[in-house]
Amino acid sequence: MATRFADDDDSVVVIIGSGAGGGTLAQALAKKGINSVVLEAGKRYQMNDIENDEWEMFNKISWLDERITAGPRQLTETFPGLPAWIVKAVGGSTIHWAGVSLRFQPHEFRSHSELGDIEGANLLDWPISYDDLEPYYVKAERHMGVTGESTGMPYHQWNNNFKVLAAGAELVGYKQLRSGPMAVNTEEYDERGRCMQTDFCMQGCRFGAKWSTMYSDIPRAEASGHCEVRPRSMALKIEHDDKGRATAVVYVDGDGNQHRQRARAVCVAGNSIESPRLLLNSHSAMFPDGLANSSGQVGRNYMTHATSCIFGVMPKPVHMHRGTTFAGIISDEARLPQR
Repeated sequence: MATRFADDDDSVVVIIGSGAGGGTLAQALAKKGINSVVLEAGKRYQMNDIENDEWEMFNKISWLDERITAGPRQLTETFPGLPAWIVKAVGGSTIHWAGVSLRFQPHEFRSHSELGDIEGANLLDWPISYDDLEPYYVKAERHMGVTGESTGMPYHQWNNNFKVLAAGAELVGYKQLRSGPMAVNTEEYDERGRCMQTDFCMQGCRFGAKWSTMYSDIPRAEASGHCEVRPRSMALKIEHDDKGRATAVVYVDGDGNQHRQRARAVCVAGNSIESPRLLLNSHSAMFPDGLANSSGQVGRNYMTHATSCIFGVMPKPVHMHRGTTFAGIISDEARLPQR
């Protein structure tokens, strides 16, 4: 029988979101015998719900709730009808992500020192360095099963797209061509099978080769008896006591009924849009500008995943479906050194 904690049980940690942050934390707490309630706004899907079909899965797992978009023209006019590619389901965007697991480079921790002031940007150096974070990269890579040195798993072979791109790159003199680290098994690892090279990584991995909290951390946390996941539970507001400590989360279930779950602590792990929304909505007399917003920066400095696409027509079939979605990197034109 699934674990069920009472709404007035203030011994539980309430985790908002079940993706990379929330799902991972739920399992980590469970290992220590700490009870948690995971509130997930989306549905729960099973492995047989995953289809190798781009549009079906887009409509099935995307966060399609209407949002107001403001900001630069590129953001507001290019794709005004499409949502941010965030997943609304148990497992969060770990269902959708491609598994690419690049580390920040040492110079990226010193962005302001390296690049100086940039108009329109709020650029700062990190308060920590790459060396401070490196042991945690190793720990995370082993947890997720990232190809490369941390796990000993071989890198993926180049997909067909990259083979074509690499051939052209070599013709013009590029030399820094490689397969990148990915949290997609190239051999059995952590009770998950290896990649079947079908190129539907971003629609959800039907084979469980790609790390996702949907079928790894979340089920393990639940199996411990120390975790309860509540799908279709949209967090509305975090409440606090007279000392400013979070004590409860008000949420609405899939039928529109409002609930209040008490908590010993609250972890906000929604996503880059929903987490700020929740913190700002949790304003009070003590925190008139929202929780954790003494700086006034909550909800600001949002940066989309900057990307560009180039398409070419090849004289012969490329069979682009053969391989993982992203399996190659060319870094000759990187401005600063790459590891």
